[in-house]
Amino acid sequence: MAENAILYDASKCSACKGCQVQCKQWNMMPSTLEKDGNEFTGTYQSMSDLNGDTRLLIEFREEDTPKGIEWAFSRRACFHCSEPACMDVCPVGAISKLDDGTIKLDSSVCVGCKYCTAACPFEIPKFRENFGVSNKCTLCDDRVAQGREPACVQTCPAAAIVYGPRDEMVAAGQARVEELKAEGYDKAELYGVTEMGGMHSLFIAKYGFEAHGLVRDPKKLEITSLMAILKPLTGIGVAAVFGGLGLSFLTSMGYEREGLPSKSKKGEAE
Repeated sequence: MAENAILYDASKCSACKGCQVQCKQWNMMPSTLEKDGNEFTGTYQSMSDLNGDTRLLIEFREEDTPKGIEWAFSRRACFHCSEPACMDVCPVGAISKLDDGTIKLDSSVCVGCKYCTAACPFEIPKFRENFGVSNKCTLCDDRVAQGREPACVQTCPAAAIVYGPRDEMVAAGQARVEELKAEGYDKAELYGVTEMGGMHSLFIAKYGFEAHGLVRDPKKLEITSLMAILKPLTGIGVAAVFGGLGLSFLTSMGYEREGLPSKSKKGEAE
């Protein structure tokens, strides 16, 4: 299977947040219903960062220039790295790489250890308090498996997000960067071609990486190597905990607590 990728073009994005809303709707992620439930960010940005119930966030950055306000919008979500630190440290195999390059987090396997959050150089996976598991973008692998586009791509009215074979997305991104430079945006760059082994969520940064809040030359944190070494041990530890619980349950079957009436045995009068 060919590797696929999302290509986000900040120069075309109007920051309508349609992708953010559609991501929540498709993945059934709730939003706060409380008045002022999200802290004020000082911009039109809806919250300060991703959280356990938000996989995608449109970020607002603005700068007052002689030409007026310049907006540097950003699509903050999992980059789906070819060399994912989160997968390296997951002790239970809840994070895996699909054939198309998507980095999948299976919440049914996750034990909520938060190692993925600690290892990710972008601090993308977030912990869902109510469910006790980590959460992040899955590139709508359920939709893609049915031949459909990711929800954010389908809903974008400005075609600022497109999806397709990764090599085609890289070529389109590089061509768009050259167009922007010809228009006078000398700092325009394409993020994700080589970063972290190559990403499957590419980003056309109109004003350069830093202006859009992107980490230049990201690397796996030192703690990742240590956690990867300990991974087999932590996996054994998790297995031991669940094994212990299972053994406790089995040995407790038929146990009669002193002072409490026991169930009648089969054949005995009630």
